[in-house]
Amino acid sequence: MTRILVLGYYGFGNFGDELILSAVQDELTSIECEAVFAVNKPGQYTSPVCPRHTLIDRHNLAAMRAALRTCDYVMLGGGGLIQDVTSWRSSLYYLGIPLLAALNKKGILSYAQGVGPVRRSWIRRLARTVFGRMSLIDVRDDASRDFLLASGIRTQDICVSSDVGLAYLVALRGTALVATRRTSGIVACVNQRFGWTPEETASFLDCLGSQSSTQLDLVVLFPSADLAFTRAVRDRLLTPSELIVSPQPLALLDLCSSATLTVAGRYHMATAAVAARSPLVALAYDPKVSQLADCCGFDAFLPGNSPQQAARRVRTGSVSPVAEESIARIGQTRTDRIARLKAVLERRNP
Repeated sequence: MTRILVLGYYGFGNFGDELILSAVQDELTSIECEAVFAVNKPGQYTSPVCPRHTLIDRHNLAAMRAALRTCDYVMLGGGGLIQDVTSWRSSLYYLGIPLLAALNKKGILSYAQGVGPVRRSWIRRLARTVFGRMSLIDVRDDASRDFLLASGIRTQDICVSSDVGLAYLVALRGTALVATRRTSGIVACVNQRFGWTPEETASFLDCLGSQSSTQLDLVVLFPSADLAFTRAVRDRLLTPSELIVSPQPLALLDLCSSATLTVAGRYHMATAAVAARSPLVALAYDPKVSQLADCCGFDAFLPGNSPQQAARRVRTGSVSPVAEESIARIGQTRTDRIARLKAVLERRNP
């Protein structure tokens, strides 16, 4: 049976990356393969849902060497792993291991991968070298494909699918009993990387809440990065609010599904709102949020908008859920992505 070593930013307490881990595991259950996921602190997890899947400690060099030696493929397993905005070291890690695998005659794969932004020329060259050797290049959006083409990847086989976490939430929402009645509530996830101060962020949310004197749920998806800032925002709010830290995916879908508005200051908060069919606006702290907004058809504010301007646009505009056609398209990308991976693995093991 084909053995795949899966790399990702798993196990560091970020809702989005934990969602991606669950999503990749879920998609691989339908494929005849043994998947080994390299994670931070594997003891924090219960057993994987599929008995063919195992978890190893990404910091354990002996375990990583053994996994690399015994695998048939190394896979970049979703998320925005190849970028140098937060750190160039992450790109070196996620490109270096696949390159080492390729030099040892292992196959390498990209699965629902986000690529860019990359500012350093040497990372661009390394990305061109690694992606040019891949048996499957599947990226999550057009911007990732365009980056690879601009970097010199000359192939017709760059496949654009969707974010694997988004597709997973769409699948969950399709099978779960989720509340559909809109209550008088706003769900918001805030992020200091957008550039507003706590006072400005609170002012924006209060302007939205003053329309209906509504309850505000402040959701923290990445506590180590966002909890202190979110508490500072909450301390300055006039609108009654509740703090919700690290909800499970179904609970987050429930929150978004019943809200009159979701304010998404994290990428995977936006994906939850899309999947839950919630009216949605996003704070585009990162280009990937704008790219998702363009793909799905919701409004995203860019850094530089004042809180008052942004609130006025929401209050005077028409904020609607994402169209069902877009939701259906996302679901189809999941089906197509799994089929492409199956085909690649079958070619190696007919």
